[in-house]
Amino acid sequence: MSAGAGEAHGRCHCGRVRFVATFPSRFCAHCHCASCRRAHGAAFVTWVGFPSAQVHVTEGAEFLATHESSHETYRRFCRHCGTKLFFESARWPGETHVVLAAFDEPVDRAPSVHAFYAEHADWLPALRDPP
Repeated sequence: MSAGAGEAHGRCHCGRVRFVATFPSRFCAHCHCASCRRAHGAAFVTWVGFPSAQVHVTEGAEFLATHESSHETYRRFCRHCGTKLFFESARWPGETHVVLAAFDEPVDRAPSVHAFYAEHADWLPALRDPP
């Protein structure tokens, strides 16, 4: 977690898209929904939620592409390297969720919840008890 800093910077994998998010965030959560898992090719995705006005692309906005992953739900990603960065949905109006792993600096809170855990990958528990 950040030691009182007012913002954190982040970027996509190739560095063409850079952003800054201003604290306070609203939450930090591990999302296990099937859509996040498939979009990111991962067991879950850790998101940090912000009021949209607190998230700004500082470089490379021309490299951002948007994909409507479900009705009124949008994922924004770098079209050069493919890094998924932002999530916005009519379900949470006025919020932008940012992938925690894209931050270069600590954010103002640690993950505190597992969202949509009922949809978790059935192979995930095997990771807790290696053979």
